[in-house]
Amino acid sequence: MISQQPSTEVGLVLDILEGSSRVAQLEAEIAQLKDALARRQQIGVATGLLAQRFGVTPERAWSLLVRLSQNCHVKVRDIAQALINAHCGRPDPAEVEIICAMESHLPDGVRLIDTPAASSRLPNERLR
Repeated sequence: MISQQPSTEVGLVLDILEGSSRVAQLEAEIAQLKDALARRQQIGVATGLLAQRFGVTPERAWSLLVRLSQNCHVKVRDIAQALINAHCGRPDPAEVEIICAMESHLPDGVRLIDTPAASSRLPNERLR
């Protein structure tokens, strides 16, 4: 007579491992969703900044954001972060470059951010 106990124990171990794997997958998915939600909010804030800055609808501001992203080959989320940081007066050097590159695609004299703190930190020359 062969006992079924060892195969039952192996089955339980496999079930536990599958469960752990599924939990890990779900945790990763939750982390991705949280990140996407935060980025969506960030992009919404940047869209609002552009809408207010240029006196356009949020839809037109979104179109501008997408067009700048495509023309500058920079992700929308990176542009959004750069705009928010510049608006708050705390852009890092890479973000200043992003903003200057975007402004080079706008008509002469048009600035994306028009606040005293941001303007004093952004160079007047345009990146070409």
